[in-house]
Amino acid sequence: MYDIRQFRPTLYVLLLLGFTGFAVAAELPGIWVLACGATLLNLWLVLNKRFKPMPRLLANVVTLACAALLVVRVKAIAGPPILAIGEFLVLLQLVKLYEQRGNRDLAQLLILSLLLMVASAISTASLAFGIMFLVYLFLSLYCCLLFHLKTETDHAKTAIGIDESRLDVTTLKQDQRFLSRSMRRLTATVSSVAIVMALLVFLFFPRGTGAGIIGNMAFKPSQAMTGFSDQVSFQDVARISQNEATVAYVKITRDGVPWGGPGQIIYLRGSAPDVYVSDPTDIDRWKWIRSTQVQVEIIPSVGAGQDYVLNDQAPPGERYRQDIRLLPTGTSTLFALPGVVTFRSERDMRLMRGRTDEVLQAAEPLTGELRYVVTSTNLSATQPITSTTTFNTADLARAYGIPIPPPRSYPVPEQVRTYATRDDVAGTDVNGNLARQRIENGSRITAVDEKLARNFEQYLKNNFQYTLDLTDARRAEDADPLVQFLYDFRRGHCEYFAGAMALMCQSVGMKARVVVGFKADEYNTLGDYYTVKQSHAHAWTEVMTLNGWQTFDPTTSNEAAASRNTGLWNRVRSVFEYLEYSWGNNVVNYDSESRTNIIQNVDTGLTNTAISTSMWTQKLKDWLNLQNFFMVSSGLLTFLMGLMIFVIAAAIGLFVYERLRLRRRAKRIGLAALPSGDRRRLARQLEFYDELVSTLEKQKITRAAHLTPLEFTRSIGYLPAEAYGAIQRLTRVFYRVRYGGHAINAAQQRRLLRVVEKISTQLGPVKS
Repeated sequence: MYDIRQFRPTLYVLLLLGFTGFAVAAELPGIWVLACGATLLNLWLVLNKRFKPMPRLLANVVTLACAALLVVRVKAIAGPPILAIGEFLVLLQLVKLYEQRGNRDLAQLLILSLLLMVASAISTASLAFGIMFLVYLFLSLYCCLLFHLKTETDHAKTAIGIDESRLDVTTLKQDQRFLSRSMRRLTATVSSVAIVMALLVFLFFPRGTGAGIIGNMAFKPSQAMTGFSDQVSFQDVARISQNEATVAYVKITRDGVPWGGPGQIIYLRGSAPDVYVSDPTDIDRWKWIRSTQVQVEIIPSVGAGQDYVLNDQAPPGERYRQDIRLLPTGTSTLFALPGVVTFRSERDMRLMRGRTDEVLQAAEPLTGELRYVVTSTNLSATQPITSTTTFNTADLARAYGIPIPPPRSYPVPEQVRTYATRDDVAGTDVNGNLARQRIENGSRITAVDEKLARNFEQYLKNNFQYTLDLTDARRAEDADPLVQFLYDFRRGHCEYFAGAMALMCQSVGMKARVVVGFKADEYNTLGDYYTVKQSHAHAWTEVMTLNGWQTFDPTTSNEAAASRNTGLWNRVRSVFEYLEYSWGNNVVNYDSESRTNIIQNVDTGLTNTAISTSMWTQKLKDWLNLQNFFMVSSGLLTFLMGLMIFVIAAAIGLFVYERLRLRRRAKRIGLAALPSGDRRRLARQLEFYDELVSTLEKQKITRAAHLTPLEFTRSIGYLPAEAYGAIQRLTRVFYRVRYGGHAINAAQQRRLLRVVEKISTQLGPVKS
């Protein structure tokens, strides 16, 4: 009995892995640095024998303080409190780490670490965390087995009162050498059975589509830097940092065929504000807002897995199906290609959609991942949505507590109108300045509208510069930022370009609005889907023309952003993104519908395989018949199949016979008590010694049970000198293989067997 030295290093590795997993799930690098630093300091103190346990009273006070902090954190967090609970578990582990005195404290550390990883698993669906969690489970099982062995050893020492100084050092070293191997094998066996059972449960008992016991997974909303926001505000002038966080994965098919590709850009519409707050005294000044709130249609129930028709009068033509996996963006906005026709969600939800701007929103905040399917026409020219289904918007809004603000309107700044009517900006034709022609038309839409919008778009593209850094731009407190953008800055990000164009169009009497969403071009060729990131957030302009609402993107292509890497790193990143995408679709979101699809695919595959095999057999038979090789018939095919079955059966028989032969050999030479793997390996290596024992037994020379092989060899010194010397040499080889870990190859085995044959010749004929 001895200290289980493997336990404490394994425990510290387990704690560090748990802290790392929580930091990955919660995206809190600060708490990871704190926890890992405190754990490594504790390890250093223990190794240097400087560790002194924290007093119980102090530990209790710190624990109560952590509990109070947890209450404050839960009240401060609007969403699920699981991450705050995880932070509390981290602090408890650190307290217990510096309080440890005995096995009870070590057991509590193991339990707290496991609870922390469970909290982390609830908080994230990351593939990186999934791999980390799998490693953690194997390591925790190994650690628990070592802990059980440690506690039993400690109890035995106490009960028997063994003086460790009197123990046999050789025996202890031998036990220690085989302990790690035995524990690893036990861990591997238990883990294998657990994995098989977990896969069976996962495949045949999928989770439901609704909220489970713990509800939908809680995610930490992505922090918007260059990311999406459903409000377009110009109050702050600063440097905006790039945000490469992934927002969504979008898989698009056109009439059932995969659509899209590298370099092909898609515009995913989000919100569409159409009123610019130009009043400097308004609390929402210098901001684009939606004036169509009174036309928001509230759909009280969209059933899970059911297609809901949003536009039953959409024009005929191609349909673009978008399978979207949306991560939290901090808003309730849903994204889709223009011309939305149908909508389907993976779970029951209430949906809001703008009847005139096609904006889709969830009635509740999106705190977790959402998968939905949208069918669109993807027409750049879209008409206002019409539907035969009617809703009393005001009544539903009051019933669900959704406020409907009154309509708001603001005058367009005169400086913008002056700028828009310049000849170099608006352009001219035979009838003069296009902007002035549009003003004269009043509310009547003509061909001039589209032409004028194109001129505005090209002017901004060609004469302005894109940048995310406006820290050096000086703006007066009450100055309109879009006016300064046109006259002074002449540079800015996409919201400035889109807002300025929309305001210029409105200044001459045209209907225009800003659209914010995502402009994505990162296409993953492995999975045929688009990866949408916060850095893809974009704003563009839609203008009403004779062909309906048309899309215009006035942002210049001379962007300050760095070009994307298209080399090896980009390919490696695509592989990791594809793995993350597959993990989310096939594992995280596995449900009963996925199980049905798997069963159908397996059934179809087996059926197709059987049909293909039958057709291949028939084709082979027909080919042989056509060649007239010995008049091949079904009888020959039956013979060949029977021969194949016989060969397989013979191979299985030889395998079983070899296993039985090795087992008998191991029993004859004293290896029966070893584990099966070591027993078979040594039985193959010690074939020469088994032949030697058999040769001596034929001469009526047997080893007594109380003699070791070396003692037995010394007891047969009466044999001829040459044979006796050879037997001694073979016995020494036996010891090197059996106890020294020496391995002999096939050539050496053949030479040793020839030595045994020579000994048999020297001993003479077999005695009867």
